[in-house]
Amino acid sequence: MKQFVEEFIQHLQQAIRLGERAAVTLSGTPYNNVVIAGMGSAGIAGDLVKAYVADKLAVPVIIHKGYHIPAFVGSDTLFIAASFSGITEETLAAVRAALKQEATVACITSGGELQRIALENNLPHLLIPGGPGQRRATLVYAAIEMLYLLHYAGLLDDTFKTELAQSITLLQEQTGGIKVQASALASAFQGKLPVLYASRTFKPVAVRLQQQLNQNARQLAHVNVFPEMNHNELEGWRNPEQLFGQLAVLLIYTSYDHPRVHLRMELSTPVFKQRVGDVMTIEAAGATFLEQAFYLVHLFDWVSVYLAELNGVDSETNNTINNLKDKLSKA
Repeated sequence: MKQFVEEFIQHLQQAIRLGERAAVTLSGTPYNNVVIAGMGSAGIAGDLVKAYVADKLAVPVIIHKGYHIPAFVGSDTLFIAASFSGITEETLAAVRAALKQEATVACITSGGELQRIALENNLPHLLIPGGPGQRRATLVYAAIEMLYLLHYAGLLDDTFKTELAQSITLLQEQTGGIKVQASALASAFQGKLPVLYASRTFKPVAVRLQQQLNQNARQLAHVNVFPEMNHNELEGWRNPEQLFGQLAVLLIYTSYDHPRVHLRMELSTPVFKQRVGDVMTIEAAGATFLEQAFYLVHLFDWVSVYLAELNGVDSETNNTINNLKDKLSKA
């Protein structure tokens, strides 16, 4: 995993090249809604893209993570399916259902059954790099290719291209600082249950950190968002008292959070500190949404790598997940 985190910027650059060179035709159809299907990193990529385009697209975007697709999917739907392996069974089931409901389907994959379906049905598709371990870079490739597909569909202008270029420059400038922050967070998380809080807009980034801690460092984590947690979870910071000593709280700040969200975070912090002592905060660098998002994703990927080393686990293998997939394939 460490190698792929080291190559994060190269992945961004390659994903942009793939999007620019794509021979995709999607415009011409008046799409009234967009559905993005994907699991794991591909699903988080969809969540991130949805957050980014929320104030840019005139049609709703739905992120689908499962087998059964919504009934509204039809001929006016742009259905984007992303699966690194091309054999993600939930995504394949969703694609087959979308085709039956006559949606326009576009695919992002490195091969497998999803590529076969795309070729067989003459569907527009973007091929991303395959190979062992490459799935760890799925989020970068999937998110960027999703943006390009929305652009080619005539739904998104090309402003995102400038933001992607700025993201690369920012990461190149911040590499050293990112590693220092990541190492400190990893040390704070060791032996603890990380409790991660972000605004609703940046929930995908917090969930990405949770997933990377799960998958790479073999460690559980908890995620919730402001302002929702102020309406329920905040009261939960009373019991069980014996658990509080095992928690590590991280508040994620960005300039895209509503000012009232920042106020809520500040007012909630004393509640956390009464139970766990120091509460950590981190603020995203960058001026644009994509800069801040990719900055945090890269930083948090490093946290998972460093924590894997502290936990003495191999971040390259996922035996528990692979065993489950093997059993499912035989069921």
